[in-house]
Amino acid sequence: MSNACGAPGLLSAAHLDALAELLAGNARALRAALEEGPELRCALERHSGPHMDLVHDSGSGAALWAQWPGPGSDGWLETVVTLPDCPATTPGRGTGCWAYLAHPGAHTWELTPPWAVGRSPVRRVQE
Repeated sequence: MSNACGAPGLLSAAHLDALAELLAGNARALRAALEEGPELRCALERHSGPHMDLVHDSGSGAALWAQWPGPGSDGWLETVVTLPDCPATTPGRGTGCWAYLAHPGAHTWELTPPWAVGRSPVRRVQE
């Protein structure tokens, strides 16, 4: 099992406002997505960027992902995008990959998650 990248990123006040607006109809999901502050951790397998972290998964086959530049950047969030879910499942067990379609690197069941290695305040939110 390899480690997730874990590169840190930060949500700006403008991005926090945008998330609040996007999730305004679901107070529980918004609270869970933002409960520990604006810090992000890249959930992809170790790589050279850009970095991605799951912000909110409504269970509808797509999720909100935060994206920020790779090495040499200040770590501030570049964008929040809605991406379709990766359809891959664990051979024999059926556990799904919770990354996005066509993500680089290993599937999530093959990775030590960033919050298991360090602290990742923005975690997957499943309704």
